[in-house]
Amino acid sequence: MTVSIEYLGLAAITVDAGRRGVQHQGFCQSGPMDALAFELANRLVGQNNAPTLEVIGDLTLMFTSECSLSITGPDICLWVNNEPAEVWQRVKVKAGSTVTIKPARLGSRYYVAVPSGFDIKPAVGSACTVKREQIGGVNANGSGLQAGDKLTVRDISVNKCLSTPSVLPDYLIPAYDLSLPIAIVPGYQHTSFSSLAWQQFVSSDYEITPQMDRMGVRLKGTVIKSQVSTLYSEAIALGSVQIPPDGQPIVMMSDRQTLGGYPKVGTLARCDLNRFAQCLPGDKIRFYQLDAANARAKWLLQQASITRWFGS
Repeated sequence: MTVSIEYLGLAAITVDAGRRGVQHQGFCQSGPMDALAFELANRLVGQNNAPTLEVIGDLTLMFTSECSLSITGPDICLWVNNEPAEVWQRVKVKAGSTVTIKPARLGSRYYVAVPSGFDIKPAVGSACTVKREQIGGVNANGSGLQAGDKLTVRDISVNKCLSTPSVLPDYLIPAYDLSLPIAIVPGYQHTSFSSLAWQQFVSSDYEITPQMDRMGVRLKGTVIKSQVSTLYSEAIALGSVQIPPDGQPIVMMSDRQTLGGYPKVGTLARCDLNRFAQCLPGDKIRFYQLDAANARAKWLLQQASITRWFGS
């Protein structure tokens, strides 16, 4: 079966869990910006990781055959054939159905998953679309989806996911409250910053600037100075917070470059990375220090809750 993109407001790409084990070849890891919403969308339709749509802006889809789908992301309105439907759960649509999705905040990301995923030919082992590298996606050249594109679903069987819970309990639906501080784990270059600089960093508000994309997010706020200005280039972890010479932090995201030479004050904890990924220009955030053991424990508890609900 095929899914036709009838209308696309801003941008849409295909993503999966990312390109693993190829950064030494110069390919970025990529993957979803909001990994938690991506995972839950996939789980709801009976899979762990399959090609999924990551969308910004309004979207209208038309299904040629009966199918199931799930939509996850912050503050989304969903209609099936002009009738309101629920997000954060599995929805069954009939052949010829039109699905319309509208996010409350333009710029936030949401995910559209179907059983077995969309049939996207892997590039370097992944369906992820990376414009900068001109790799992946439906056209295999890093370009995003367009209105009029038709996507094939790998397996149209609506029975594939019947053994999977069709809804999420409230405690599994992520909260995207930015009034809560975001956890950061000090890294091994933490000693490159004075205790005063660190205290200024975790006690200050930072604003999300318009200089943001899937590669990184620039912040504006209290200037943080390192005792070293540059380092030998080294691999960059997801969520790393680089401090360039101007002292304004840059948070490295899914499509980050493989190497960088700015000192890093720390790394956003994975348990909070999905909240940060949904920030928009003008949003204000604040950080708090979390040690590596507690950050790992919070993430493992989150994953255990998901596994317990879905049974595997």
